[in-house]
Amino acid sequence: MSTSATRRRSLGIGVAVGVVVILAVIGWLVWPSPHAPVVLKTGTPQHLVTVTIDSLRLGDTAVDVTVTDRAGTPIDHAAVQVQAIQPLMGHAGASVPAAATGPGRFHATAVSLMMTGPWELRLSIDAHNGIDQVTLPLWVGG
Repeated sequence: MSTSATRRRSLGIGVAVGVVVILAVIGWLVWPSPHAPVVLKTGTPQHLVTVTIDSLRLGDTAVDVTVTDRAGTPIDHAAVQVQAIQPLMGHAGASVPAAATGPGRFHATAVSLMMTGPWELRLSIDAHNGIDQVTLPLWVGG
């Protein structure tokens, strides 16, 4: 085999390897990955509130709420309600009570998100020393 034929063959192999690497990188970048939980945080003068949605989707969606005082101590024996509102279209789901699942933790099993777009999660927290109301923005994709 001549020197020029060997160079052409080496060049061809190098180009092929380069194309495979580029395709692998593109595939890795566009491959769907599992969605991470959505975590939203807010506060009031009395409470710190964290909302976690493990699987944000259209339809009934479970919402977890953690409520602490400003020092970080879990608030027990509170009544928490979650309501989803779609402000652009005027849709509002029913207010869903969140059941206590542990110290300062609450779980609403079926908060209704009926369409994609911007939503607001409105929480009402009755910790027996007044009712705190907070609103958190939420984007529901397709």
